[in-house]
Amino acid sequence: MDGQTTTKIPIDWQWVVAGYCYLVLFHLFPTYLMNGFSIRYAFFPEEALLKESALAMIWLMGGVGVVAFVVGWKSRGITIIEPLVAGVLYGLTMAVGYHSLVSSYSGGVVLQMLVSIFWLLMIAILSAGCAWIGEAYQKRQELGRGWK
Repeated sequence: MDGQTTTKIPIDWQWVVAGYCYLVLFHLFPTYLMNGFSIRYAFFPEEALLKESALAMIWLMGGVGVVAFVVGWKSRGITIIEPLVAGVLYGLTMAVGYHSLVSSYSGGVVLQMLVSIFWLLMIAILSAGCAWIGEAYQKRQELGRGWK
């Protein structure tokens, strides 16, 4: 460890809060207005509703990705951690809602926990990836090249 220095990456909590608020405002609230469309169809698919189940998963994953992209793009500097933290907090919020939704259904607690862990991992990967793409877009704009 001689000559090596560790650098702390400061987290801009303003963008964590903004990302979480964007997720609640532009993702959770519309989901609530749709009467839980995405959660009900995504986690309890019926064979007759395969098209709706696919659309529900696109809504769930796409909404998180778009918000992470926008936060990565609009924030100054390298802010990949902030959308990731906001996404994980949002995933925990969704996990609590998911547990309250499925508590009336039959099924084991282990299955519920596995679904919640899977959901959190998917949100974390998607948030980090889309934030990185937003950062790349921001860099290209600063260089005046943009994506055409």
